[in-house]
Amino acid sequence: MTKNQEFFRRINTAFMTGDVDTIFANISENIVWNMVGSNALIGKDAVIKEMEPMRGLEIAHHTKQIITHGKMAVIEGTMTMGEEGAYKKYAFCDIYKLDKHKDGKIIEITAYLIEVE
Repeated sequence: MTKNQEFFRRINTAFMTGDVDTIFANISENIVWNMVGSNALIGKDAVIKEMEPMRGLEIAHHTKQIITHGKMAVIEGTMTMGEEGAYKKYAFCDIYKLDKHKDGKIIEITAYLIEVE
């Protein structure tokens, strides 16, 4: 596994386990998070406001694949979210862009989330 693949595995795990501190430490000040079909979050403060309520919230998930190339990465998988008795399964595909190849910060995320089953 490459260094970037390890980095994005940690980021994906952080999103799925509510490890918001890891996410905050690895995004740029001018991040753009495009949630396809919804509003985009622009800037680190907007991402922090969106993510803070998820602190410590663990989501059941399966990562199918992580593909990296240069400053880009794609993570594909499934996750289950909801409240007891009303769980829903989703397929996701997240596309990430770093500001630089080595030790970069995330400057862009495009997230696709589709309910399945």
